Amino acid sequence: MNRVIRTFLAVAGLALLSGCAGFGLQEAQMASPQGSAFDQALYSGYLDLSEKEFDEADYIDSDHFAERAMAAARGDTVQPEEISARELPGNKVGTLTGARERLVAALAAGAPSRQPADAAEAQVSFDCWMQEQEENFQPDDIAACQNRFIAAMERLEPKPMAAPAPPPPPAPAPMALPGPFVVYFDFDSSALTSQAQVELADVVEAAEKTGDGAIDITGYTDLSGAEAYNQVLSERRANSVIEFLVTGGVDAARIVGRGLGEANPVVMTEAPEQRNRRVEIEFRR
Repeated sequence: MNRVIRTFLAVAGLALLSGCAGFGLQEAQMASPQGSAFDQALYSGYLDLSEKEFDEADYIDSDHFAERAMAAARGDTVQPEEISARELPGNKVGTLTGARERLVAALAAGAPSRQPADAAEAQVSFDCWMQEQEENFQPDDIAACQNRFIAAMERLEPKPMAAPAPPPPPAPAPMALPGPFVVYFDFDSSALTSQAQVELADVVEAAEKTGDGAIDITGYTDLSGAEAYNQVLSERRANSVIEFLVTGGVDAARIVGRGLGEANPVVMTEAPEQRNRRVEIEFRR
């Protein structure tokens, strides 16, 4: 057989072989997927990959993905591609190895039954990433497969629960209110005694420390004398205390003054009694 004839037959043989490639897609398209929802999702995903590669005239990878589609359609266990199955660039092996480990861990943790569509998407996208990375000349296609894989894995992997916020610190205990304070008066008098002024100086200091809040000033008399007169006298006594406090720097707006005359005696007697001749000072919040 001469050289020309041998060359012709060799070319014809290659044409026949290339003509056989790509028929896997047709067979996969006619399959009736069985098995679990995960198997059926894998079938659909691998079939899409096979069709894409066929359209790009990559009949070898088209057949490869068609075979995986048919295996999934039969309900066979189809694992993510092994790293060794592809001739990957050396600087990409580590990244893809880590990605495959994440995927295998999620599949082993029950993702196929819990989230079959997402699990299949993650596996098919990983195999797509492997195939595009092996070819290593279509960066957009590599990135598309990688990004699909990452998005699917984010849906599969449980999100770490945020640590609960620490409880707020306990509110500081409210400062105890000072007092109550009491100042006493001489008979039929509203003038402040020296002892009353000493006591009221403590009231002024207490008012400065509390800063705000009302101060009740209530004047009283003993039970001797006319009731109407005693009412007025109790009010004069309350006013004497108020004037001292305001002069000492207490905000007048905080003060609530009143006279109650003979009401609420400490000692029930109609005789003159100093314990009844008094002004009571009480702080309120």
